[in-house]
Amino acid sequence: MMKHLKTKEEKDMESMKIKTCGAVLLISLSLWNFINKETMYMKKALIALLSSIFLVSGLYMDEAIASTEATKVSFVGKVNGDAMTFAYVDKTGKHLLAFDLNPSDRPKRFTKVICSPGNVRGVKYVKYQKEGKQSNHRNAANNITQDAGAWFDVVNGKLKENESCLLIEKDAFQGHTFLPYKPVKQGRFSDKTIRKVTEFKKRKVIKQGLIGKISPGVQIGLVEFERTGKNVLASIVMTTPNRLVFEDFPATYVDGVWSWRADDGGEIDPQLFTILFVTKSKTGYTLGLEWIGAEGNHLSVLQQNGNTFYSINESGRYITY
Repeated sequence: MMKHLKTKEEKDMESMKIKTCGAVLLISLSLWNFINKETMYMKKALIALLSSIFLVSGLYMDEAIASTEATKVSFVGKVNGDAMTFAYVDKTGKHLLAFDLNPSDRPKRFTKVICSPGNVRGVKYVKYQKEGKQSNHRNAANNITQDAGAWFDVVNGKLKENESCLLIEKDAFQGHTFLPYKPVKQGRFSDKTIRKVTEFKKRKVIKQGLIGKISPGVQIGLVEFERTGKNVLASIVMTTPNRLVFEDFPATYVDGVWSWRADDGGEIDPQLFTILFVTKSKTGYTLGLEWIGAEGNHLSVLQQNGNTFYSINESGRYITY
Protein backbone atom coordinates (compact mmCIF):
# COMPACT_ATOMS: atom_id res chain seq x y z
CA MET A 1 0.00 0.00 0.00
CA MET A 2 1.31 3.42 -0.94
CA LYS A 3 2.00 5.48 2.14
CA HIS A 4 0.22 8.83 2.30
CA LEU A 5 1.78 11.52 4.48
CA LYS A 6 -0.72 14.09 5.73
CA THR A 7 0.05 17.71 4.95
CA LYS A 8 -0.52 20.50 7.45
CA GLU A 9 -3.65 21.51 5.52
CA GLU A 10 -5.06 17.97 5.78
CA LYS A 11 -4.40 17.86 9.53
CA ASP A 12 -6.04 21.26 9.99
CA MET A 13 -9.07 20.11 8.03
CA GLU A 14 -9.35 16.94 10.12
CA SER A 15 -9.21 18.98 13.33
CA MET A 16 -11.90 21.33 12.08
CA LYS A 17 -14.03 18.35 11.06
CA ILE A 18 -13.96 16.92 14.58
CA LYS A 19 -14.77 20.28 16.17
CA THR A 20 -17.64 20.95 13.77
CA CYS A 21 -19.20 17.51 14.22
CA GLY A 22 -18.93 17.87 18.00
CA ALA A 23 -20.61 21.25 17.97
CA VAL A 24 -23.47 20.00 15.78
CA LEU A 25 -23.96 17.00 18.07
CA LEU A 26 -24.09 19.09 21.25
CA ILE A 27 -26.59 21.51 19.73
CA SER A 28 -28.68 18.59 18.46
CA LEU A 29 -28.84 16.91 21.87
CA SER A 30 -29.82 20.15 23.57
CA LEU A 31 -32.57 20.84 21.07
CA TRP A 32 -33.81 17.25 21.22
CA ASN A 33 -34.21 17.38 25.00
CA PHE A 34 -36.24 20.56 24.61
CA ILE A 35 -38.32 19.21 21.76
CA ASN A 36 -39.23 16.08 23.76
CA LYS A 37 -41.50 18.41 25.73
CA GLU A 38 -43.00 19.92 22.58
CA THR A 39 -44.60 18.53 19.42
CA MET A 40 -43.63 15.71 17.11
CA TYR A 41 -43.75 18.22 14.26
CA MET A 42 -40.82 20.10 15.79
CA LYS A 43 -38.91 16.83 16.06
CA LYS A 44 -39.39 16.20 12.36
CA ALA A 45 -38.31 19.74 11.60
CA LEU A 46 -35.09 19.25 13.56
CA ILE A 47 -34.38 15.97 11.77
CA ALA A 48 -34.91 17.65 8.41
CA LEU A 49 -32.70 20.57 9.39
CA LEU A 50 -29.82 18.37 10.54
CA SER A 51 -30.12 16.15 7.48
CA SER A 52 -29.95 19.21 5.27
CA ILE A 53 -26.84 20.44 7.08
CA PHE A 54 -25.04 17.17 6.43
CA LEU A 55 -26.31 17.01 2.84
CA VAL A 56 -25.14 20.48 1.83
CA SER A 57 -21.78 19.86 3.46
CA GLY A 58 -21.43 16.76 1.30
CA LEU A 59 -22.10 14.60 4.40
CA TYR A 60 -18.44 14.75 5.27
CA MET A 61 -16.71 17.81 6.62
CA ASP A 62 -13.48 17.49 4.62
CA GLU A 63 -15.29 18.33 1.37
CA ALA A 64 -17.21 21.20 2.94
CA ILE A 65 -14.03 22.77 4.26
CA ALA A 66 -12.21 22.27 0.96
CA SER A 67 -15.13 23.79 -0.96
CA THR A 68 -15.24 26.81 1.36
CA GLU A 69 -11.57 27.42 0.74
CA ALA A 70 -12.02 26.94 -3.01
CA THR A 71 -14.64 29.66 -3.30
CA LYS A 72 -12.10 32.16 -1.90
CA VAL A 73 -9.65 31.46 -4.71
CA SER A 74 -9.50 34.15 -7.40
CA PHE A 75 -8.29 33.60 -10.95
CA VAL A 76 -8.65 35.26 -14.34
CA GLY A 77 -12.00 34.50 -15.96
CA LYS A 78 -13.63 33.19 -12.79
CA VAL A 79 -17.42 32.96 -13.11
CA ASN A 80 -19.49 34.97 -10.63
CA GLY A 81 -21.17 32.41 -8.39
CA ASP A 82 -23.72 34.99 -7.22
CA ALA A 83 -25.11 35.18 -10.76
CA MET A 84 -26.67 31.73 -10.43
CA THR A 85 -28.80 29.64 -8.08
CA PHE A 86 -30.24 26.13 -8.08
CA ALA A 87 -33.91 25.20 -8.50
CA TYR A 88 -36.15 22.21 -9.21
CA VAL A 89 -39.16 21.61 -11.46
CA ASP A 90 -42.79 21.06 -10.47
CA LYS A 91 -45.05 18.21 -11.68
CA THR A 92 -46.27 20.12 -14.73
CA GLY A 93 -42.80 20.93 -16.02
CA LYS A 94 -43.80 24.58 -16.46
CA HIS A 95 -42.65 26.04 -13.14
CA LEU A 96 -39.54 26.01 -10.94
CA LEU A 97 -38.77 26.81 -7.32
CA ALA A 98 -35.41 28.35 -6.41
CA PHE A 99 -35.17 27.01 -2.86
CA ASP A 100 -32.14 29.05 -1.78
CA LEU A 101 -33.54 32.46 -2.72
CA ASN A 102 -35.08 35.11 -0.46
CA PRO A 103 -36.94 38.26 -1.62
CA SER A 104 -33.83 40.33 -0.79
CA ASP A 105 -31.84 38.30 -3.36
CA ARG A 106 -33.58 40.13 -6.24
CA PRO A 107 -34.96 37.01 -7.97
CA LYS A 108 -36.05 38.95 -11.08
CA ARG A 109 -32.42 39.10 -12.28
CA PHE A 110 -32.51 35.38 -13.11
CA THR A 111 -33.84 35.09 -16.67
CA LYS A 112 -32.51 31.75 -17.95
CA VAL A 113 -32.46 28.15 -16.76
CA ILE A 114 -30.21 25.19 -17.58
CA CYS A 115 -31.44 21.69 -16.71
CA SER A 116 -29.47 19.48 -19.07
CA PRO A 117 -26.77 19.91 -21.74
CA GLY A 118 -28.10 21.93 -24.67
CA ASN A 119 -31.32 22.77 -22.83
CA VAL A 120 -31.19 26.50 -22.01
CA ARG A 121 -34.61 28.16 -21.68
CA GLY A 122 -36.05 31.49 -20.65
CA VAL A 123 -37.77 31.95 -17.28
CA LYS A 124 -39.75 34.70 -15.57
CA TYR A 125 -39.91 35.39 -11.84
CA VAL A 126 -43.44 35.15 -10.42
CA LYS A 127 -43.40 35.46 -6.62
CA TYR A 128 -41.72 34.49 -3.36
CA GLN A 129 -43.33 31.69 -1.35
CA LYS A 130 -42.97 31.11 2.39
CA GLU A 131 -42.83 27.58 3.74
CA GLY A 132 -46.32 26.16 4.20
CA LYS A 133 -47.75 24.51 7.30
CA GLN A 134 -48.10 21.20 5.44
CA SER A 135 -44.46 21.14 4.29
CA ASN A 136 -42.50 17.91 4.73
CA HIS A 137 -39.26 19.93 4.35
CA ARG A 138 -38.30 18.20 1.11
CA ASN A 139 -37.04 20.04 -1.96
CA ALA A 140 -39.14 17.88 -4.23
CA ALA A 141 -41.98 18.27 -6.74
CA ASN A 142 -44.53 16.69 -4.41
CA ASN A 143 -43.76 19.38 -1.81
CA ILE A 144 -43.11 22.32 -4.11
CA THR A 145 -46.28 24.22 -3.17
CA GLN A 146 -45.21 24.07 0.49
CA ASP A 147 -41.43 24.57 0.13
CA ALA A 148 -39.96 28.03 0.68
CA GLY A 149 -38.37 29.81 -2.27
CA ALA A 150 -38.85 31.86 -5.41
CA TRP A 151 -41.33 30.73 -8.08
CA PHE A 152 -40.41 30.98 -11.77
CA ASP A 153 -42.40 30.24 -14.92
CA VAL A 154 -40.78 28.53 -17.89
CA VAL A 155 -41.22 30.92 -20.82
CA ASN A 156 -41.17 28.31 -23.58
CA GLY A 157 -41.72 24.57 -23.55
CA LYS A 158 -41.67 22.15 -20.62
CA LEU A 159 -39.00 20.70 -18.39
CA LYS A 160 -38.75 17.27 -16.80
CA GLU A 161 -40.68 16.82 -13.55
CA ASN A 162 -38.56 17.18 -10.40
CA GLU A 163 -35.26 17.63 -12.25
CA SER A 164 -32.56 19.87 -10.82
CA CYS A 165 -31.74 23.04 -12.73
CA LEU A 166 -29.52 26.10 -12.57
CA LEU A 167 -31.07 29.57 -12.84
CA ILE A 168 -28.67 32.17 -14.23
CA GLU A 169 -28.48 35.86 -15.02
CA LYS A 170 -28.41 36.87 -18.67
CA ASP A 171 -24.63 37.30 -18.88
CA ALA A 172 -23.58 34.77 -16.22
CA PHE A 173 -21.57 32.75 -18.75
CA GLN A 174 -20.45 35.53 -21.03
CA GLY A 175 -17.44 34.38 -23.05
CA HIS A 176 -18.40 30.72 -22.60
CA THR A 177 -19.54 28.28 -25.28
CA PHE A 178 -22.02 25.60 -24.21
CA LEU A 179 -20.76 22.24 -25.45
CA PRO A 180 -22.56 19.08 -26.56
CA TYR A 181 -22.37 16.25 -24.05
CA LYS A 182 -23.24 12.55 -24.13
CA PRO A 183 -23.73 10.53 -20.91
CA VAL A 184 -22.03 7.12 -20.74
CA LYS A 185 -23.40 4.23 -18.71
CA GLN A 186 -20.66 1.61 -18.77
CA GLY A 187 -17.56 3.19 -20.25
CA ARG A 188 -14.09 3.27 -18.73
CA PHE A 189 -10.99 5.44 -18.93
CA SER A 190 -8.15 4.00 -21.00
CA ASP A 191 -5.23 2.32 -19.24
CA LYS A 192 -3.05 5.20 -20.43
CA THR A 193 -5.30 7.74 -18.72
CA ILE A 194 -5.34 5.77 -15.48
CA ARG A 195 -1.55 5.60 -15.48
CA LYS A 196 -1.46 9.39 -15.80
CA VAL A 197 -3.99 9.77 -12.95
CA THR A 198 -1.94 7.45 -10.73
CA GLU A 199 1.26 9.32 -11.53
CA PHE A 200 -0.32 12.73 -10.89
CA LYS A 201 -1.96 11.78 -7.57
CA LYS A 202 0.78 9.34 -6.49
CA ARG A 203 -1.96 6.99 -5.35
CA LYS A 204 -3.20 3.73 -6.85
CA VAL A 205 -6.60 3.70 -8.62
CA ILE A 206 -8.80 0.77 -7.52
CA LYS A 207 -12.07 1.63 -9.29
CA GLN A 208 -13.02 3.86 -12.20
CA GLY A 209 -15.74 4.56 -14.74
CA LEU A 210 -16.88 7.18 -17.21
CA ILE A 211 -19.76 9.58 -16.59
CA GLY A 212 -19.85 11.09 -20.06
CA LYS A 213 -18.05 12.34 -23.17
CA ILE A 214 -17.79 15.84 -24.61
CA SER A 215 -15.61 15.30 -27.66
CA PRO A 216 -12.79 12.96 -28.75
CA GLY A 217 -10.19 13.12 -26.01
CA VAL A 218 -12.41 15.04 -23.59
CA GLN A 219 -14.15 12.78 -21.08
CA ILE A 220 -15.56 13.04 -17.56
CA GLY A 221 -15.40 10.15 -15.13
CA LEU A 222 -14.94 9.03 -11.55
CA VAL A 223 -11.93 7.33 -10.02
CA GLU A 224 -11.55 5.85 -6.55
CA PHE A 225 -8.10 5.56 -5.02
CA GLU A 226 -6.64 2.97 -2.68
CA ARG A 227 -7.63 3.58 0.93
CA THR A 228 -4.91 4.58 3.40
CA GLY A 229 -6.11 3.64 6.86
CA LYS A 230 -9.50 5.31 7.30
CA ASN A 231 -8.76 7.93 4.66
CA VAL A 232 -10.56 7.44 1.36
CA LEU A 233 -10.36 9.54 -1.78
CA ALA A 234 -12.38 9.68 -4.97
CA SER A 235 -12.15 12.26 -7.74
CA ILE A 236 -14.13 13.54 -10.67
CA VAL A 237 -11.61 13.54 -13.50
CA MET A 238 -11.84 15.38 -16.81
CA THR A 239 -9.41 14.45 -19.55
CA THR A 240 -8.44 17.19 -22.02
CA PRO A 241 -5.87 17.24 -24.84
CA ASN A 242 -3.46 19.15 -22.57
CA ARG A 243 -4.05 18.01 -19.00
CA LEU A 244 -6.13 16.21 -16.39
CA VAL A 245 -8.53 18.22 -14.23
CA PHE A 246 -9.63 17.01 -10.77
CA GLU A 247 -12.43 17.62 -8.29
CA ASP A 248 -11.37 15.69 -5.18
CA PHE A 249 -13.72 14.08 -2.64
CA PRO A 250 -11.68 13.16 0.46
CA ALA A 251 -13.59 11.36 3.21
CA THR A 252 -13.30 9.07 6.21
CA TYR A 253 -14.28 5.41 5.94
CA VAL A 254 -16.82 4.35 8.57
CA ASP A 255 -16.70 0.53 8.45
CA GLY A 256 -19.17 -0.17 5.66
CA VAL A 257 -21.75 2.36 6.89
CA TRP A 258 -20.72 5.40 4.87
CA SER A 259 -17.78 7.36 3.59
CA TRP A 260 -18.84 10.10 1.18
CA ARG A 261 -22.60 10.19 1.67
CA ALA A 262 -25.12 8.96 4.25
CA ASP A 263 -25.83 5.23 3.85
CA ASP A 264 -23.45 4.84 0.88
CA GLY A 265 -21.97 1.68 2.41
CA GLY A 266 -18.52 3.06 1.77
CA GLU A 267 -19.10 2.86 -2.00
CA ILE A 268 -19.11 5.55 -4.71
CA ASP A 269 -20.43 5.00 -8.24
CA PRO A 270 -20.07 7.08 -11.44
CA GLN A 271 -23.73 6.42 -12.24
CA LEU A 272 -24.71 8.59 -9.25
CA PHE A 273 -23.37 11.66 -11.05
CA THR A 274 -25.23 13.72 -13.65
CA ILE A 275 -23.85 16.56 -15.74
CA LEU A 276 -26.22 19.54 -16.07
CA PHE A 277 -24.07 21.39 -18.60
CA VAL A 278 -20.51 21.89 -19.87
CA THR A 279 -19.00 25.15 -21.15
CA LYS A 280 -15.60 26.16 -22.46
CA SER A 281 -13.92 29.55 -22.21
CA LYS A 282 -10.38 30.94 -22.38
CA THR A 283 -9.95 29.83 -18.75
CA GLY A 284 -10.97 26.24 -19.45
CA TYR A 285 -14.01 24.11 -18.77
CA THR A 286 -16.96 24.74 -16.44
CA LEU A 287 -19.59 22.16 -15.58
CA GLY A 288 -22.74 21.69 -13.54
CA LEU A 289 -22.64 18.54 -11.42
CA GLU A 290 -25.41 16.69 -9.58
CA TRP A 291 -24.48 13.93 -7.13
CA ILE A 292 -27.39 11.67 -6.18
CA GLY A 293 -27.48 10.30 -2.63
CA ALA A 294 -29.82 8.38 -0.33
CA GLU A 295 -31.11 11.54 1.36
CA GLY A 296 -30.85 13.94 -1.54
CA ASN A 297 -28.74 15.48 -4.24
CA HIS A 298 -25.63 17.62 -3.93
CA LEU A 299 -25.39 20.31 -6.61
CA SER A 300 -22.35 22.29 -7.70
CA VAL A 301 -20.92 24.44 -10.47
CA LEU A 302 -17.24 23.64 -10.99
CA GLN A 303 -14.80 25.78 -12.96
CA GLN A 304 -11.37 24.69 -14.15
CA ASN A 305 -8.22 26.56 -13.25
CA GLY A 306 -5.19 24.54 -14.24
CA ASN A 307 -5.49 20.95 -13.00
CA THR A 308 -8.18 21.76 -10.45
CA PHE A 309 -11.93 22.32 -10.50
CA TYR A 310 -13.05 25.06 -8.10
CA SER A 311 -16.56 25.23 -6.69
CA ILE A 312 -18.23 28.43 -7.91
CA ASN A 313 -21.64 27.70 -6.42
CA GLU A 314 -23.06 24.74 -4.54
CA SER A 315 -26.19 23.65 -2.72
CA GLY A 316 -28.19 20.54 -1.89
CA ARG A 317 -31.71 19.23 -2.33
CA TYR A 318 -33.01 17.33 0.68
CA ILE A 319 -35.25 14.68 -0.85
CA THR A 320 -34.99 11.32 1.00
CA TYR A 321 -35.70 8.75 -1.69
